[in-house]
Amino acid sequence: MNNLYVAIVNQLDNGIILLDEQLNIQLWNKWLVKHTDKSEEEVRGLPITTVVPRLDKKIYADMFEKALLEGQKSFCSAAMHQYFVESNYSKMKLPRQNILIQHIRVENFSYIMIELYDVSNHYKRIQNLNKNLQNSVDFSKKLEHFVYYDSLTNLPNRKFVLDRLERLTEEKDKVFSLFFIDLNGFKAVNDQHGHLQGDLLLQMFAERFKQFTQKQEVLARLGGDEFVLLVEHITTANAVEQYIAKINELLREPFIIEEQQIVISASIGCALFPQDGATAKQLLKVADYQMYLQKAKK
Repeated sequence: MNNLYVAIVNQLDNGIILLDEQLNIQLWNKWLVKHTDKSEEEVRGLPITTVVPRLDKKIYADMFEKALLEGQKSFCSAAMHQYFVESNYSKMKLPRQNILIQHIRVENFSYIMIELYDVSNHYKRIQNLNKNLQNSVDFSKKLEHFVYYDSLTNLPNRKFVLDRLERLTEEKDKVFSLFFIDLNGFKAVNDQHGHLQGDLLLQMFAERFKQFTQKQEVLARLGGDEFVLLVEHITTANAVEQYIAKINELLREPFIIEEQQIVISASIGCALFPQDGATAKQLLKVADYQMYLQKAKK
């Protein structure tokens, strides 16, 4: 493997594991050496399930297979698993790690890359938010974030999207689409798995959708399992149908919560500006109505 590539990977502030097609470790970067006290020489060539026993489960085997055969990315949150690679606890604090599993090619060789991110500090910041808000010189910015963003998903909230819509409707010759998205079966997830798992599902939905949206698009949470998506470059009925199809495709892949696969779908309505309404409230009403028409068909 190219020495420059390895040198760059070793400078990253997150863990990188490269597996060959037989799931044997080919690269174990310095972040992992630091956090595990296992050298690359010690683990190179070993099956990943030997070095990280918790990955020796069918759910992860399926992720590896889909990465190799379909190029599919899989994300697992620290909120569910806390850690994937155990630290040397005598020297390190207990980590909380997100992981991303994906397929890459390096110098015509095929690999699975596992990226690990220690998000311990993120959770600590959330726990101390009230204290930080009082003491920080950035109080006004944090207060603005509190007013305009949803605390669970970190997405823009109802106030944000209403303000954005009102500004757009006042711009001359402006055209855009507003999608209203309601998750089907979300109540059943809460009833069957509990509200904590329901919250995790909303967070994972938001994370997956943020990777799908482009810069000029805004995904916001209105509340509960209701979301809206503002798209400025889609203005025709045909384009709307194609975009809805992409959203439905995005949801076909199960969400992994506490090693269980949960599949959800969505009912989606859309309003076009200016033909479907002149104000933010009118557009939301039309998109909401169109969503209920779709839900009634399912």
